Amino acid sequence: MTKKIKRILLTAILLIASTILKAQTTTEEITSKFFTTFETSPQTAVDSVFGTNKWMIERNKDGIENVKTQLTSFLGLVGTYYGYEKITEKNIGKSYKLLSYMIKYDRQPMRFTFIFYKPKDKWQLQNFQFDDNLDDELEESGKIYRLKENLE
Repeated sequence: MTKKIKRILLTAILLIASTILKAQTTTEEITSKFFTTFETSPQTAVDSVFGTNKWMIERNKDGIENVKTQLTSFLGLVGTYYGYEKITEKNIGKSYKLLSYMIKYDRQPMRFTFIFYKPKDKWQLQNFQFDDNLDDELEESGKIYRLKENLE
């Protein structure tokens, strides 16, 4: 091999290695990866997001499998997947964050709620939930007593 080819290969290897070894540093990176994977493999996406927290992987394998089973059952009822939209983001300090997303399907939307915790320098999933109660909350938010609260 020529010196130039060796240098190009070394640069490519270092670039790939740094990309692979770089931990996901933001919750947005974690959720973006989740939804990219979710399009083709919801179960792999769930494994990936739970994989950010070693405590869940080690101590809650049955719970993770239960989430995947329930989600798979639910997805069989809602039709074609069309994407997602962020609903809200809430923080407690700089190290505890809730992200909520509306997942768009033919039949109806779903909500995915992620709670992340950063004990030191890396975000990890603390809780993941999904539901289809968006219509109930939207109706509740439009009730007159809620409107009066917002006007005061």
